[in-house]
Amino acid sequence: MSDGSQQPRIRPGTQAELGWANALLVRAITRAAGTAAPPNLFTTLARNRRLFRGWLLFAGTLMPRGSLPRADTELVILRVAHNTGCEYEWRHHERMAQSAGLTRDDVERVRLGPEEPQWSDHQRLLIRAADQLHTQRELSDELSEQLRSELSDRKLIELCMLIGHYEMLAMTIASLRIQPDEFPPDAGGAHSLAGRRVLITGAARGIGAATARRLHARGARLALAGIEPDLLAEVASDCGGALAVPCDVRDRQQVEAAVEAAVERLGGLDVVIANAGVAAQLPIRGGDPEVFERTVEVNLLGAYYTLRAAAPHIAHPGGYALAISSLAAAVHPPLLGAYSASKAGVEALADALRIELAPSGARVGVAYFAELDTDMTRRGFGTEAATRLLSAVPSRRVAPLQSGIDAIERGIARRSRQVVAPRWVALLLPPRMFAQRVVELATQRGLEEVLEIARREHAPLTTSLPDKALARR
Repeated sequence: MSDGSQQPRIRPGTQAELGWANALLVRAITRAAGTAAPPNLFTTLARNRRLFRGWLLFAGTLMPRGSLPRADTELVILRVAHNTGCEYEWRHHERMAQSAGLTRDDVERVRLGPEEPQWSDHQRLLIRAADQLHTQRELSDELSEQLRSELSDRKLIELCMLIGHYEMLAMTIASLRIQPDEFPPDAGGAHSLAGRRVLITGAARGIGAATARRLHARGARLALAGIEPDLLAEVASDCGGALAVPCDVRDRQQVEAAVEAAVERLGGLDVVIANAGVAAQLPIRGGDPEVFERTVEVNLLGAYYTLRAAAPHIAHPGGYALAISSLAAAVHPPLLGAYSASKAGVEALADALRIELAPSGARVGVAYFAELDTDMTRRGFGTEAATRLLSAVPSRRVAPLQSGIDAIERGIARRSRQVVAPRWVALLLPPRMFAQRVVELATQRGLEEVLEIARREHAPLTTSLPDKALARR
């Protein structure tokens, strides 16, 4: 096992040694891993350029794109890391396991083994499988039968290969003496948010509400804006009586008033999170143009008004703006033309603002999220057209909301340029044109019928909006 006391047998490669394609991949992985520098594992393996890309595809198919639930996958990987004494694997995956839904106590219990009474029967079987394959190199007939009662054939195959892959990886790390990675001191963000003055739009529900509760727990001081007063008041109450400002982000005057109220209440601003957003399934041909217009008004104009009004107040060395965009800014599925266009616009706004604020020392980040488990996702993809379209997409998964909130917390603590959730999203951003082609091919089957359904269905926005004329009164 490499404990950092010995020199690596093969040193990590430079960008020239890795090649431009591998260097881009490693850069994306660094953002996802949250390390202070490119992970030594990847910069070492990438020196074998062709093998690295093939291995990355295989490894990604097991994790995070496998069929096993992520919490089960991380449980198994941690047990393999313990069995092999691979602290390199352990340090990376103890953080990922908590993002996947395991608690800190669960992570520590992994070292105690399958007999620990707090494990469920399902978890106990997974840990026993990792132990047997480590010591015996095969599953016993008894354990195999027990696993088959819990897992499909596909998942059992995947479990065996997952365990074997991380055993192989631990052997490679030890044999090449790959050195531990450095994580930023605020990687968990647990104490670095105390006292930060934060304004969040779209804070009445979903990502905004969950972020508010998390930041309050970390000691931040909050001002919350949203269009649903009762829900907003409930979130504000949960956040120690935070300021709650009813605000329709489509109205520039309301946004400016909300920012001024936040500045007055908090004595300034350190962070603004432009989060308010809506979505609806909308075909370009035959779709309701009013839905398109409202989507752009909320998602793009609302973000613009928010960033514009808050920019003077966060233009200081500790300032940070986080614009909540989406993976849809990079890849553009059918029925999401309005949403994709608006979120691509949010990305562009934030990129421009980053340059404009650089002289002040403030930083600007963009959040790229895939589907997170929010009421917006459930309503937005609960239509007949979306159901038919997504039935053709293999291995579609909705990530737990916690993974997005963890990413936002880390992003604010580090004032990150890019915030992603789940972590695999970072891999799609550099090669986005290729990813777009995959989306196009994957959604072709039955698309005409899906589009016709969507034209009939007239799916509503995921959040009901007040009439703009009434909102100004």
